[in-house]
Amino acid sequence: MTYKIRSSSLFLNRYLKVTDSGVIFVETALMGGKKKFSYGQIDYVLMSPANVLSFQVGNEVFSIQVDPFKPKHQQAVAQLTGMVQASTQQTVGFPVLPAGR
Repeated sequence: MTYKIRSSSLFLNRYLKVTDSGVIFVETALMGGKKKFSYGQIDYVLMSPANVLSFQVGNEVFSIQVDPFKPKHQQAVAQLTGMVQASTQQTVGFPVLPAGR
């Protein structure tokens, strides 16, 4: 499923597309462009009290304004946070030892 959050102004086109395989963040103004990330690349996700969704990949932070009353925005945030959380979960099990020891 694909969800899109659009937050554009007169001089800035910005959107976040959340897909099954990752996210696409687009910001076009004087500088910027299109960036694609898998969920495993995303280090942190934060929602501010002012409803600005931010996520960090390495040393870069990407932010977009979210309308908490729009169902599509709610679904996109839920998909993003759920997929990031699932990609960072570690499975714990018994160590694999070589045979004959």
